[in-house]
Amino acid sequence: MSSPREVFGGRGTRWRFLRLGSNYRITAWRCLPLDERGEANMAKRSKEDVARAREMVRRRIEISADAWTFCDQLIERELQRLASHNIMPTCSRGCAHCCRQEIRVARAEAEAAAQWIAETWTETAITGLKHRLRGWIAWYTEDYSRLLKNGISRNDAFYEHGPQCPLLENNECSIYPVRPMTCRRHYVTSPPDACRQLSDPLFPGEGLTVPMESVVHASAPARDRIQGRIEATGSDYFRTAHLLPEWLLHLLHVEEQPWLRTPPLFEF
Repeated sequence: MSSPREVFGGRGTRWRFLRLGSNYRITAWRCLPLDERGEANMAKRSKEDVARAREMVRRRIEISADAWTFCDQLIERELQRLASHNIMPTCSRGCAHCCRQEIRVARAEAEAAAQWIAETWTETAITGLKHRLRGWIAWYTEDYSRLLKNGISRNDAFYEHGPQCPLLENNECSIYPVRPMTCRRHYVTSPPDACRQLSDPLFPGEGLTVPMESVVHASAPARDRIQGRIEATGSDYFRTAHLLPEWLLHLLHVEEQPWLRTPPLFEF
């Protein structure tokens, strides 16, 4: 628990906050007289805060883009090495069986994806995505909890019973150029059908998914780079981690901070 802090809010009102974890709770308030100079200073500080926040978002997006490029380079190098030993990934365009997993992302990657959507998608496409995101959050806040109570594991709840990623369109990733690092690093050598749900009639009935662990290991420096650079700005990388649909719900103004009513990803 940290010490209280005071901030101005409203006209002539000072609110006293006590920080509890990542939340602030109002503990006291008192009204203070403000002269015109005081009000002008408050307005100036507000503009400066907005400008500072926008600059931080810009920096985080740049950090994400740089880390993605680095990640792709490391993965390409490792895939070439594996190919020399006749080890090839079986993943291909249109194969989206794995896109039912939890995609955990920190704020920086989500902001980069949301910016790309806002700048390159049509309003109609964004409206369609928002509709799919609403369907996803309805499942996550209702059906998902019932599955856990019935003894289904978190992984199985998503993979076997959950909806596909809201960003899929015709079994292809609609944000492929800005897909999160978790997705970039996922490759398998097992037959594509082995990645199907157990309930899928085309599931072979035997065989396991075989991830390419060496690709994950080879690309780890890219993950470390984005984490290190984000934390160098003063942010806690992992404390901003939520599921990708949760972040998009927030950043695309569908629902403010949906993670406040969803199960926690981590315990701090």
